[in-house]
Amino acid sequence: MGAPTWAGAVLVVGILSTPLLFPPPRPLLRRLLRPRKCQKCLGVGNNLCQSCKGRGKQGGLFTGDPLMKCSLCQGKGRQLCNPCTGTGLSNFWLYRPVKNGGWGPRGS
Repeated sequence: MGAPTWAGAVLVVGILSTPLLFPPPRPLLRRLLRPRKCQKCLGVGNNLCQSCKGRGKQGGLFTGDPLMKCSLCQGKGRQLCNPCTGTGLSNFWLYRPVKNGGWGPRGS
């Protein structure tokens, strides 16, 4: 005997209405995979040096010590951001730089 004739119609309606009942999660995936700025460095990738406060030098007139290059930041005045490891992205695991990016300087 087989299935009743209305069973085929129910199956077709069910297949056609599945995308309407369960839409694909594109907006959610897009929101999750979008690069987000690091909250600590605001997307820059580095922060001011805590030792020299961004000057690159330690000592001077107010402390009485001779003016020297900062030993923590080597005189740059900034340090890499720890949470984002210098990428500026909070979800940097998605956009990690590759080890071999292709061409080097001057095609080497």
